[in-house]
Amino acid sequence: MITTDPHESSGAYVLHALPDEERREFEAHLAECRQCQEEVAELRATTALLGRMTAEHPPDSLRDQVLGRLADTPQEPRTRKGPRVRGRGPARSLRLALAASVAVALVCLGLAGWQRQEASDARDHARQVEEQAAQVQAQARQAEAAQENVAKVLTASDVRLRTQALSDGATASVTFSRSEGSATLAVSGLPALPAGRTYAAWFMEDGTPVPAGLLTGDPGRRVTLLEGALDNADAVALSVEPAGGSPQPTTVPLGAVPLTA
Repeated sequence: MITTDPHESSGAYVLHALPDEERREFEAHLAECRQCQEEVAELRATTALLGRMTAEHPPDSLRDQVLGRLADTPQEPRTRKGPRVRGRGPARSLRLALAASVAVALVCLGLAGWQRQEASDARDHARQVEEQAAQVQAQARQAEAAQENVAKVLTASDVRLRTQALSDGATASVTFSRSEGSATLAVSGLPALPAGRTYAAWFMEDGTPVPAGLLTGDPGRRVTLLEGALDNADAVALSVEPAGGSPQPTTVPLGAVPLTA
């Protein structure tokens, strides 16, 4: 049998903290007590609202911690001398204190979870921005270095220009400087390639092809600084290769520009 005033069990009932026997007896009392029905409905609505405001589920230990604090708090015995006045007395104070404890715990958990998520999102965004900035800076440095090398080739005292028609009707022009050890390639009239294919340049050294770079983007609108050393090259060839290039030509070259003195 319930030895305490059943009106004081609303909060524990909403939190599912009553033992089975006391829960059954309280539910029997609840079926006949309109005042407890209203209080149980209010407490359920409050905890449901607070639950939706949180970012995380409270840990399983939260209920035991709250109930443990309530068990350590002395409760003033209730003496009923007349009709119960709703909203007054120790029972009402206990229910409000319990609801407040749950509210504070849930809100604190929600704010902590929200703050952790916000901080994590901010760190991820900052890292992405830093990575993108580093990539842009690296690309800018590469472009500046390529422009400087092109300028060195074009202004070298021993600069030479050689032009050759290719097998598909296009034209390739190579500007090179032996003193700088570099060469540039400009093409016109090259047809567009299907997806997964690209144009590749090769330094020819006694008939042996050495990779000299890929013609990315629209090769007809740019001058490509060839990769590698010009030292032993006697021609520059052009072929169609898989995207990403290959160590050796996989197709018959479209043609070769001889690097005669």
